[in-house]
Amino acid sequence: MKNIRVSVKAGTLLVSAPKYATKKDILKVIENNEKSIDEMLEKDKKKFYQNDLSKNIIYLFGETINIEDAKKINTIDELENFYRKNLLEILPYIFKEYNKITGLYEKEFKIRKMTARWGTCYPERGLINISLYLAKRSVEEIKLVVLHELIHLKIRNHSKDFYSEINKYMKNYKEVSRRLNN
Repeated sequence: MKNIRVSVKAGTLLVSAPKYATKKDILKVIENNEKSIDEMLEKDKKKFYQNDLSKNIIYLFGETINIEDAKKINTIDELENFYRKNLLEILPYIFKEYNKITGLYEKEFKIRKMTARWGTCYPERGLINISLYLAKRSVEEIKLVVLHELIHLKIRNHSKDFYSEINKYMKNYKEVSRRLNN
């Protein structure tokens, strides 16, 4: 790494620096970029479904959970276990709903810690992976991801036919997709 980089994630200032950078160098970069950092923090605050364990703010299925339940979750591991448990309760029903109306059936689905994608499909194996972090999103958005991945069992690309197929089963998929990817 050649440069000192500053970013914001989940309300936290992150600094990446080369090994030779001194504390003074890092503080100078932060000081010189104070306005940009403030803008990044403001932008980060506006993101939807932003958990804050220190303030007992945890999203599940598009809503903040009860404060008493949130107080029981103190670590990222506990939060991930909470998400996995809740997804495992709801996903079988969502898959069953879309299996029935599409006639498409996965052989298996898994919940994985994926940050770059909401879901992935391996048609040749009949495997669908769902992001653990989808648990923060609304049930409608979760349904879109399940439907999207099921359609990939039939149509492997994102062609016009693919989106026409999704539209057959979810008329408002464009609106839901925009919310999901916002």
